[in-house]
Amino acid sequence: MAEYVPVTEAKGRLTALVTESDDQDVVIMRRSRPAAVIISHRRYEALMEEIEDLKDRLSIHERDGVTVDFDKAMAELGIEVSGGE
Repeated sequence: MAEYVPVTEAKGRLTALVTESDDQDVVIMRRSRPAAVIISHRRYEALMEEIEDLKDRLSIHERDGVTVDFDKAMAELGIEVSGGE
């Protein structure tokens, strides 16, 4: 779960928000729209590692000419796809 904070409030709470980012992502809102996200360094590193792993897997599939059904690939990656309209 993320905490949503207006940018005007975030200016005065930066240190606290950085600390809070250890437990949850903090979304900075500007004009009622997401403008930035504060995440912990630990989570950032995990996301970067996951992206690298996915790039590696993709390059292997591209090299070998392997194709996978979209729904099967999303399920394998643990990504839930909703019927967004």
